[in-house]
Amino acid sequence: MVSEACMRKIIASLLVALVVLLPIEQARADVPEPAVRSHDVVATRTDQGFTVDVAFVVQVPVSVAWAVITDFQHMAEFLPNLVLSQVLERSQQGLRVRQKGATRFGPFHFDFEYIRDIQVFPESELRAHGVGGNFKRVDSITRLSAVAGGTRLEYHVEAQPDFWVPPLIGPLILRDQTADQFSALVDEMIRRR
Repeated sequence: MVSEACMRKIIASLLVALVVLLPIEQARADVPEPAVRSHDVVATRTDQGFTVDVAFVVQVPVSVAWAVITDFQHMAEFLPNLVLSQVLERSQQGLRVRQKGATRFGPFHFDFEYIRDIQVFPESELRAHGVGGNFKRVDSITRLSAVAGGTRLEYHVEAQPDFWVPPLIGPLILRDQTADQFSALVDEMIRRR
């Protein structure tokens, strides 16, 4: 049997928890649900670095989704972790793009920079290959397809950073950052719709 003093402590603890946690839950209710959530992203550590996969449907036409994912010149204006995004070259084969930014996760902070050659297959696919920056290797494919009511976006990247990433939480960092970036892309797509 639980003593009266112990029962008072339990009730007091529950009241304190309720007073502390209720405002947090209410604040979360006021924040809109992100378009792409962390559980939509699969990030895996490999022998050579990481792979990240994400797929989702956004309620915009393919032309709008395409306009956003290829707007490299303005991407730093709507992606939260980019400070620079610029098209260095345009050719018949595609684009050369330079991007710089930073990833923050708790006490961890990573500056990144990459230059990618991007093959463009209008309104259907982007294939990017890293040619510079602080990644030993980065290759990605982004595919768009029309579906009922919108556009399906699929993204796959294989990356080997040239900087230290915490081994156990690296995939969690990539998962959360990828979800944040794609949520920002979706927000921009919806804004432009």
